[in-house]
Amino acid sequence: MGNQHGNPIKRIFDLYTSDLSYQEIERLIKKEAGEVYEFFANDIPKPDRHKNRFVRALIFIRSLFNAFVLKLTPGRRIFYISALLFFAVGYSSPSNGYVLLAFIIVNLLLAFELADKLSAKGELDVARKIQSDLIPRHAATIFNYDIASYYEPAREVGGDYYDVIEQNEKCYITVGDISGKGMAAALYMVRVQSILHLLLNNVFEVKEIIIDLKKYFSKNLRREFFLTMSLASIEKDGSMKIVRAGHLPVIWYKSAEKEFEILNTTGLGIGLNDKGIFEKTLEEAFIKPGKDDIVFLYSDGVTEAMNIMRDMFGDENLKRVLANNADKSVVEIKDALLRAITGFRGTALQNDDITFIVLKSR
Repeated sequence: MGNQHGNPIKRIFDLYTSDLSYQEIERLIKKEAGEVYEFFANDIPKPDRHKNRFVRALIFIRSLFNAFVLKLTPGRRIFYISALLFFAVGYSSPSNGYVLLAFIIVNLLLAFELADKLSAKGELDVARKIQSDLIPRHAATIFNYDIASYYEPAREVGGDYYDVIEQNEKCYITVGDISGKGMAAALYMVRVQSILHLLLNNVFEVKEIIIDLKKYFSKNLRREFFLTMSLASIEKDGSMKIVRAGHLPVIWYKSAEKEFEILNTTGLGIGLNDKGIFEKTLEEAFIKPGKDDIVFLYSDGVTEAMNIMRDMFGDENLKRVLANNADKSVVEIKDALLRAITGFRGTALQNDDITFIVLKSR
């Protein structure tokens, strides 16, 4: 026992592996490696199918190396290339001094990159907390409906948005999705929320709200981004008006008939080149659910959840879970759906933001 405590190699090994877990290794291999590749893949040209496989592999390695090096700042890029040259010279000469110098330079560069990453991670943690604070804390019952909601970003922050805005005469329910993930999408979603809350002080009809949102929001929206959204207003008698701007249909499960109605009204996403037809194609649906009916609004992270075979959860699985649990409370329906998605996904990591709202008529 004493010899083990005195072994310096073991002490070093224990120091660096004390907080290591299987989940951390799994995350590194399955998620972070994929994210790293995606980060560099945009700068890698598509392979020429006319070249043989070996040549394509060499071109890919060269392109990946160039993409990595060019992501470094100019100063760090020079030091990294210098380290490679020192290593090559040291490897081909009897002196180990150049190899040691290359090792020191690479570790210094790693230290700089790690400092940048930790600084950015700290900012992301703050952004995650701010976004979490913006998630609505709504009542469990709204007019004639019990309500449960769920939001889980795929990364630290996400591009999905939902809101439950209660007023004296109406309640507004919305689920939205900005194309893409991460910080840029999250920042746009904060803007959507602020504009929507401002509009609700002066505009009350869901169709007009979406039209005005498009006017204000799309002015400063970058071309590579667009917004889809479903917006519903609930009256005190339980009736609903629903507008869909390019978003997934709203699902209405009719408990008495034990059948689904898919509210697939027309409407284009906000930020797309609609050529002036956005207002003309926007359609409004009116429904009045009966007792124990379910109205379900969601983002594509629900139906597009993937397993390791890249199969999607899909609409049929979603409807099956809703139908099989229709006699339960909204919280139980929410939990059943989350269990079904998690079970379907298995060991695969979450690939998109997951957002949904369950409404059940009383």
